[in-house]
Amino acid sequence: MNTGAEPVGHVRLGYARASTARPSLHAQLDSLAEAGVTRIFSEKISTRATKRPKLEAAVKLAGEIRSSGVAVTLVVHEHKRLGRGIELAMLAEELKASDVGLEFLAGE
Repeated sequence: MNTGAEPVGHVRLGYARASTARPSLHAQLDSLAEAGVTRIFSEKISTRATKRPKLEAAVKLAGEIRSSGVAVTLVVHEHKRLGRGIELAMLAEELKASDVGLEFLAGE
């Protein structure tokens, strides 16, 4: 890891999720694209699902990129796309521990 040095470059990875009941990801994908995100992981999966493979892949890639010395931010349309309560808190801590930023484009 590029410890103590300034990051070289910055990558913004996006994540979009729609529940199986909500048919479209278009608004989220458009919002992420407008924010300049070029690599977006998206999935249609229930809010109740405990495993979110595309989110896990995005977090893994973010950590790998960050460990190479490049700054990384995971960009999400709104916080509820990531989970609720303890799930969201655990994800935020995981990202913080990996020195990966988290940005929400809308919502609270």
